[in-house]
Formats: sequence, C-alpha cells, structure tokens
Amino acid sequence: MLAVVYDDTATAGRALAVLSGLADEHVLALKDAVVVVHGEDGVELHQEHALAAGEGVVGGGTVGLLVGLALGLPIAGALIGLAGGAGATAIDTGIPDDDLRRIGKALGPGRAAVLALVADGDWTRIGAELEPYGGDVLVSEVTGEVAAALTR
Repeated sequence: MLAVVYDDTATAGRALAVLSGLADEHVLALKDAVVVVHGEDGVELHQEHALAAGEGVVGGGTVGLLVGLALGLPIAGALIGLAGGAGATAIDTGIPDDDLRRIGKALGPGRAAVLALVADGDWTRIGAELEPYGGDVLVSEVTGEVAAALTR
C-alpha cells in the first residue's frame, strides 16, 4: 500500500500519472489507484482503474457473443454477456470506497492523497520518480490476508 498526501489536487494527479506510467513500464503492478480529495463540497474520489459501465457492458457483450457463436447461440450469448458486463462494473474491487472517504475526511481542506495498491514494485525507482512532487509518503507492506480483504 502506498499513500502520499499532497497540498493540492493537481500535484496528486501528476503523482498518480507517474505511477500509471511506471505501471506501463512494468516497474510496478498497479492493482488499484485513487486520488482522494477533501474539497469544498466534501470528499471526492478519482479512481484510476475503475471500469466504466459502458466498458463493462461492451466487453461483456463481446465475450458473450463470441461464446454464443461457439455454442451456436450468438444472440443469447451476447445478452448474457451484456448482463454480466453490467454486473461486473457494480462490484467495487480494490480499496473500499468507504475507507477512501474516511481517509478523505481526515485530510485538511484542499488537500489530496494518492492511495495505491502496488505489487512487485521497484520501491527505489518509485521513490525517485515521486520525489519531485514532495508530499508526505507512507508505504506499508500488506500481508496476503489484508490484501485479500482489500480486493474482495
């Protein structure tokens, strides 16, 4: 678990972009990432890996259509896939939103935090890449049991 608190949302967003870039370079495996903002209107969550409803429906429909074609039932397969894809977007995986909102309330007004579940990370490189953005860094090793509870 990586958590970094910043004085503003823009800096937190740039730091999250750095983490995403490191994931693209295979420096780390980013399981979940979010910017939590304590704004004027309350706590806002900006999920990095949230699956949009349209993506789930389209992806599910495509898979269902392919399976349906293989079974000789393309329309039924597509309909089942669409329903499954829509259901998949309703499941919250990663860091629970309730916990993120509680953390956001604890931040000072206007402050933001990047929280990420990171696996197989080169922590030296991650630290070096995030250093220019400052912030208060907290890195914690998460046991397998805790990680399983977070990703259910």
